Amino acid sequence: MNDHFEEQEFGLRNLSSFKISIPQSIIVTLIILVCMQFIGAFINLPSMFWTPGYQITFPLSFAVGSLLAMWALFRYLKTDWNTIKAHIMQPSSMAVIVLSILMYVFSMPFAEFLVSIVPTEGILWLEQLYKALTESFELFVDYKIAGFITICILAPIFEEILFRGILLRGMLQYGISPITAIVVSSLLFGIAHLNPWQFLGAGLLGAIFGFIYYRTRALWICMLLHALNNTISFLMMLKYESMDESLTDSENYTAIIVCFSVAVVIGWTIYKLTQNKPKWN
Repeated sequence: MNDHFEEQEFGLRNLSSFKISIPQSIIVTLIILVCMQFIGAFINLPSMFWTPGYQITFPLSFAVGSLLAMWALFRYLKTDWNTIKAHIMQPSSMAVIVLSILMYVFSMPFAEFLVSIVPTEGILWLEQLYKALTESFELFVDYKIAGFITICILAPIFEEILFRGILLRGMLQYGISPITAIVVSSLLFGIAHLNPWQFLGAGLLGAIFGFIYYRTRALWICMLLHALNNTISFLMMLKYESMDESLTDSENYTAIIVCFSVAVVIGWTIYKLTQNKPKWN
C-alpha cells in the first residue's frame, strides 16, 4: 500500500515538473501557431461563402484550435490537464489581486504608446498588412456576439493556459532565470499575434501577466487581466468602429513615464508581498 502511494506521489511529482528549454519554447510556440492559425482558418473556411456562419465558426475555430494545441503540448511534454488545473484556481490575497489590476491599468499608456510607434502607412507592406488586419477585425464588429465570445472570453482563458500555464511555467521549471523566462515567453506571445502592432503591445502585457503568474501561480488572475484588456479593446472597437482609437494620449510622454513608473512600484510591492512562494524547480 505504501509502495503504491509512493509511486503515485512520484508520478504526480514528475507530471507537475515538465520542463521547457529556450529552444523547446520555439517548438512549443510553433505548435500553438499551427493548431490555432491553420486549424482555425480551416474551420472558418465555410463562412467565407456564407458569412452568417461566422457567428459559429469564430468561437468554434478558436476553441478547437486552442484545445488541439493543448492536446499536442500535453503529448509533447508528457503531461496532462491535471497539472494545469491546479494553477488555474490557485488562491491569492485580495491585496495582490487589487495590486495586479492596478499594475495592468498603469501599464496601459505605455502599451498603447508601443503600439503607436509602428507606422500604419508610408511603408507599402505595412500598409497592406494593416489593411488586412483591419478587415479581419471588422468582422468581429459585424458579428458582435461571436467577437465578444472569442476575444473577451475564449482568448483570455486559452492564451493564458498556453503561454503562461504551459510555456512560461515549463521554462521556469527548467531552471531558466525568471527574468529570461518572462522576457522570452512574452516575446513569443507577441510574435504569435503575427503582426508588429500587437507584437509590442501584447509583448509588454504578456510580460506583466507573466510576472504576476510567476509570483502568484494563479492563472485566473492573468485570465482576469487579459479579459479586462480585451474587453476594453473590443468595446472601443465597437464604439468607434476602428482599431485606431486608444484610451490614452500616446504623445503625452510625461503621463506615460509617470504611469509606467507607478506600475513598476506596484510590481515591486507584489514581489515583496509574495516572497515566501516556493521555488519552481
